[in-house]
Amino acid sequence: MASVIIYSTEGCPFCSKAKSFLAEKGVVFEEIEARPRSKAWQQMRQKTGSGTLPQILIDGEPIGGYSDLVNLDATGRLSHRLGLAEKGPVPPLHDVIIIGGGPAGLSAAVYAARKVLKTLVITKDIGGQVAWTYDVDNYLGFSYIETADLIAKFEEHVDKYGLKKVVGVGVTDLELTGKIKKIVTSEAKTYLAKTVIIATGKRPRPLDVPGEKELIGMGLTYCSTCDAPLFADLDVAVAGGGNSALEAVIDLVKVARKVYVVSLTPLTGDEILQDKVMNSPNVEVFTEYKILRIMGDSAVEGIEMQSLKTGKVSKLDVQGIIVEIGLLPNSGLLVDTLETNRIGEIVIDSRCHTGVAGVFACGDVTDVPFKQVIVAAGEGAKAALSAYNHIINQR
Repeated sequence: MASVIIYSTEGCPFCSKAKSFLAEKGVVFEEIEARPRSKAWQQMRQKTGSGTLPQILIDGEPIGGYSDLVNLDATGRLSHRLGLAEKGPVPPLHDVIIIGGGPAGLSAAVYAARKVLKTLVITKDIGGQVAWTYDVDNYLGFSYIETADLIAKFEEHVDKYGLKKVVGVGVTDLELTGKIKKIVTSEAKTYLAKTVIIATGKRPRPLDVPGEKELIGMGLTYCSTCDAPLFADLDVAVAGGGNSALEAVIDLVKVARKVYVVSLTPLTGDEILQDKVMNSPNVEVFTEYKILRIMGDSAVEGIEMQSLKTGKVSKLDVQGIIVEIGLLPNSGLLVDTLETNRIGEIVIDSRCHTGVAGVFACGDVTDVPFKQVIVAAGEGAKAALSAYNHIINQR
């Protein structure tokens, strides 16, 4: 086995981590106490060219500190240097892996690239939630832009830096607490990184009633922007009473024969949206009604609902239903590792730190208020800069 020397000093946390790391691998090493400006410390500087602790030498050759030791192990080169059994093929080590391809994730990718970090983006799609809308008129620099064009500009900006992207796959497992983070995708591929940025956004909240799962895509949808044209000359229900539900109604009144609004509460959307909905001649509103089930075998044929005031159960004959009752954060894989609030959003500080070293989060999956495209993009930039600072401050 190779000769290993570690220069360290009492009270140095990275020294302790390096010694524990080597001990766990069964590596015998010589420890030299090197208090700053001592004779041993001067000797260490001459041999390694560095004055930071710890410093590790293998067969007389300096490899760096604790972070360098872990990185060598992650890439499989440490076993070779130590004369241990080879691990076999090891995935390449990235500086940062970004999970998510919406405005937050893509913005993080641009900033990571500009800091010359080896970056990988893993995402199910490009665009995220912004792709659910038709246009954007509140993004700085664009008084109006169609969503498809905005997403194309985002992706074009990212691709300018030649970043590697893995698109169309999900993440099935994460190991985030170690020095090197491990991510496993739905393709059973493993990726390694020094830091991870979570930018997974949100997904539609389901009704959780009988018939819902069975009729998704057969008259039941969660996106009016995507699917409103499919309901031309049909009777359609919209579940929800907030802004997204009222915007769905406004999309539908242009094409549908009749639009029913079914809300558990009185309407809560902006007054201007409520006025548009209430003044539409082909809209009927049912507030304080609970949807009990979606009816139909191979397509939506109706909904069964109950008045919360009277308890009366009634039926609406509709050929479609759009569910717009809010969003849930895509944080299911993380709730046992990262701190989340009562609705599952990842809790972060002003620098996008999650509380786990080397793990950052940004965008709608976090507890940052005001879920807007421009806010998500700004948070993504912050997360990338924080990841960069984390990397350069490692020893």
